[in-house]
Amino acid sequence: MKKRNLFNELVAGFQDLADERQGKTTLRTVKAELKTQPVEISSGEIKQVRESRKLSQAVMAGRLRVNLRTYQNWEQGTAKPNTQAAVLIKLVEKNPKLLEDLAELA
Repeated sequence: MKKRNLFNELVAGFQDLADERQGKTTLRTVKAELKTQPVEISSGEIKQVRESRKLSQAVMAGRLRVNLRTYQNWEQGTAKPNTQAAVLIKLVEKNPKLLEDLAELA
């Protein structure tokens, strides 16, 4: 059985108190709802987002930091983007400026 380190627990408690006083958002101060349902996007939606921005597949793939062939597979429906990529594409749909911000990332 592992021994408790009371000193470390006290230090952590004081750090939590200091963070709270500074307004730091933590799971103790905010109820976080875990989204277990994956975000999905259809191949038609992916293509529509790209075409509405007047971009080629190569440019869109580059901005999203994915391989061109991967992006083409998404548009053709032979593959599906993972949840993170689907969320990013949906964000681009809602906020077109995000593509410019992505282009500026090093």
